[in-house]
Amino acid sequence: MKNKTLFYIELPPPVHGMTYINKIIYHGLKNQKNYYFHDVDFSNEVSDIGKKGFGKVWQNIKLAFGAWKSFFKVMPTGVYSIVSATNFGIVRDFLILIPSILLGKKRILHLHGFTYYDIYQSSGAYRVFFDILASNSKLIVLCETQKQKTKEIMLKDSFVLYNVLQSDVDINSKKIDKEKIKLLYISNISKSKGTLDLLKSIKNIDNIVLTIAGSFWTDEDEFSKLCEEMKDKVNFVGFADETRKQELLKSHDIFCIPSRLSEGSPVSIIEAMAYGLPIIGTDKGCIKDMINECGYVVDGTLDEHQMKKALEYIAINYELFSQKALENYKSFYSKDVFIKRLEEIICAE
Repeated sequence: MKNKTLFYIELPPPVHGMTYINKIIYHGLKNQKNYYFHDVDFSNEVSDIGKKGFGKVWQNIKLAFGAWKSFFKVMPTGVYSIVSATNFGIVRDFLILIPSILLGKKRILHLHGFTYYDIYQSSGAYRVFFDILASNSKLIVLCETQKQKTKEIMLKDSFVLYNVLQSDVDINSKKIDKEKIKLLYISNISKSKGTLDLLKSIKNIDNIVLTIAGSFWTDEDEFSKLCEEMKDKVNFVGFADETRKQELLKSHDIFCIPSRLSEGSPVSIIEAMAYGLPIIGTDKGCIKDMINECGYVVDGTLDEHQMKKALEYIAINYELFSQKALENYKSFYSKDVFIKRLEEIICAE
């Protein structure tokens, strides 16, 4: 029997980490005859994510019926799906995947991030649904740290598939002006993302300027106050579209990701590596794995002492780290590498 894989994926809009990666999967595999796609279309706006209520329940029932229709039309040998990290979402995933469970079809389940592990340990209902879905399945995770955590907490093995950029970049390694180091932060703005820690860490350091690009999650007032106090060294540019983001990455020296959250595999780090920027990041989620000898990993929360150590360490080794960032991108995070690795996982026994 010919192998056929049906992908249940949500395509943009809205644009967020998972739909971004899903679009790359879709365009990378859509022209091959053994891959089929069904857009589950969970939400129209980012603000819709996580909403509940009768309307959402009815929407998910209709989604499940649509998914079943595609399943019985294709009759795949395997099904790919991203798994939710909420009780409501895992029930929806279970409904969508019922035909694959009843007919004993292989599942490829993609775990995006670290939020699964707390709910897996705290919610018996979630654990039951997840374990049923994970039986007769291959699990995909974002980095070696997540692979280890999946083994320790869920007692399940997994395949590592690094995230990727939509478009490849061709940049040479960079040099740095140590008299005026240009730092860059591109992400949502909140205390939990470490934005305030970053601002406070540079307050008394003279030879740097910091550009911050992003939209507000929380803490807008405190952020604005700190920016005003350091207006001679902080430039807030608001949300950056793709063109503006590329300009910022080309014109800065070091990328900062000081998050307090257990990040998955931030695309912003991959973008920074693609432009040859060494990285300063906290040891959260996959960040340490991703930095991989092209920057400095902060022990704990970013503060002035850690920032000074990071800047000194990177400045001394700047060209080496810049070259290593480019090598990491080409070896692990390019689109061709991503699609080839995904197909290897799908075909693996």
